[in-house]
Amino acid sequence: MKSWDAILVTTFLCPLLAAQPTQPQVPVQTELVKVLDVNTTRNGDTFLARTTVEWKSKDCNLRKGAILQGHVVSQSTRSKTSPSELALMFDSAQCDGQDVKPFPLTVAALLAPARNRNSSLYGEEQSQPLSDAVGLSLNGGMRSLQTAADTVFNEPPRAKPVKAVMPGQVIGLGSLKLSVATGAEASSVLSDAKHNIRLEAATQFVLVPRLVPVVSASAASASTNANAAGASPATISPAKPADEESLTDETSLCAPPDCSIALNEPQLDKTAVKPSSAISIADFGYRPRVNHEFNRFDYDAAIAYLGPNQLLFTFNPHKLVPRPEREALPTLRTVRAVLIDLGSMRAIRTLDWRVPDANQYLWPVGQSHIIVHIGRELRLYGPGLKIEQRYSLGGPLAFVQTSPANNYFAVGILKERHTPAIHRQLLEAENREPEEDVELKILDSDFRTQATIVRSSRNAPPVLTELGELQISGSGKSRWRLSERAWDGQTRAVGTLASSCRPDIASMANKLLFVVGCDRTTSARWYRVLRLSGRPLLKGTGSAADLAQTASWSADNGTFAIGVATASKSILPEEVFRVTDIDHQQIDVYQPDKGQRLFDITVASPLPTFQTFVLSPEGKQLAVLHSDQIDLYTVPAANSPAR
Repeated sequence: MKSWDAILVTTFLCPLLAAQPTQPQVPVQTELVKVLDVNTTRNGDTFLARTTVEWKSKDCNLRKGAILQGHVVSQSTRSKTSPSELALMFDSAQCDGQDVKPFPLTVAALLAPARNRNSSLYGEEQSQPLSDAVGLSLNGGMRSLQTAADTVFNEPPRAKPVKAVMPGQVIGLGSLKLSVATGAEASSVLSDAKHNIRLEAATQFVLVPRLVPVVSASAASASTNANAAGASPATISPAKPADEESLTDETSLCAPPDCSIALNEPQLDKTAVKPSSAISIADFGYRPRVNHEFNRFDYDAAIAYLGPNQLLFTFNPHKLVPRPEREALPTLRTVRAVLIDLGSMRAIRTLDWRVPDANQYLWPVGQSHIIVHIGRELRLYGPGLKIEQRYSLGGPLAFVQTSPANNYFAVGILKERHTPAIHRQLLEAENREPEEDVELKILDSDFRTQATIVRSSRNAPPVLTELGELQISGSGKSRWRLSERAWDGQTRAVGTLASSCRPDIASMANKLLFVVGCDRTTSARWYRVLRLSGRPLLKGTGSAADLAQTASWSADNGTFAIGVATASKSILPEEVFRVTDIDHQQIDVYQPDKGQRLFDITVASPLPTFQTFVLSPEGKQLAVLHSDQIDLYTVPAANSPAR
């Protein structure tokens, strides 16, 4: 990125601004938010673009992702005697904050959307490492956590190299031509003699402070030729991608006795293993939504242990929620919490919580605690469902991530980047929630803020290890590198994965990782359990009928369970399904050292909910929620025959 800035100053702006009285600046790099089509636009129509790289000047500071607004000065469709034309200019931008302020800019070059641009929620771009937050250290390193507290750092972009462009150039857009600042109101005029102009979303605009008419497309061509005849303009050679064939997926090499292959077939003899006891949950007011349509598993219910003798069952009773007029929470719901004493098998406490969204609301912490998202705060509950800590959020919750030993947490809080008007325009243009800021706070076990950093809502939540953060970066087509960035700033390679989707990773106890990815040929979801050294412990394949792969683990000895819910037919991602479409869920319990399977069951009527099975703190009991009851199974000790 640093070379790109220098090249734009020397090879782009210098010839363009030679006649301008002001000092040249690095141009503004942006991308179009929504399609701009000459057939549907009218004179005066506004459009939006967003910056792809941070930009600063004495008059305006544009953060990465800042919104700029332009308008159509004139437009015409193609005819037999004249080309299609579209005259554009930019008028305002989000300088130094949410508000859009007057800031005139000229379109000086256009590039086609980047081929490797990832439009999914979590692309390949890397986030700023958490260790960059003033060099914080959680385990006694370079800098204490207290000195890092309450410090916010806006992350620098991790942009990929771009070739230099000249004023008036149009790259990758066919017969389209650009005349810089030659139209009415000093607008830049796009023309195409062969087609009606249509600029797709993510078309890249290179903008400069408002110019007087100085350069046309032909002049730019002449300037380019002159440079070619004399000193060639500097260019950036994009980094050569690593040879895909040389990037071996080390994590797929599963060799006994250090690695086990998970069995795909459900247990045929379903009478072989029976629960030691069962808890009926119908009396608590729980009713499965049999006729409801789903496009993914949800967080409608959850179970968790609060110590070895207490089991918590939480669920949405789907009743009307009274709302004060001042409370603007469109997805507010009630979650009922029922604490069950496992000695007497009776409910000993019941609470109703007001949860402000439909996302995950409960996170197990250690052997006997949970974090719950209630209202506008996080609460830490201990045995007896007693509140031990509270943490005020100050905004909508984006995520909670816990370290394997639960001695610190990462909490993401959404912060609105845009005014309500810009937010609505972006939502309509992209048909998804606009990119926002996420204020990511590191909390210790007492809920004290130890450090703060700002990331984008389009970044995946962090994956915490005991020593730092696990980072995932793209390494070519369907290739991903895993590395651990320690709190002291040192990076250690973990391994390479082959997956056609960005892998989902959870950090488990005993320095293990639960990884779910996509097969490059069938698009079926596979799962693996990896050691932090990158060596696999367990390898499981999947099918197109698999709906969800989830994991639970013991906080005490690291014993872990993996559940795979399978439909009776192949179901595409986001395709609608019902409870009756789920054929079964297979749950296998494994020993953490060599992946020995200790125990397995097949649930005939699973629920389309993520947190439906959990291991007890010492790993000796497995609780499974399904249909109208919770079954409790005894887990055999290691080295005993698997059941």
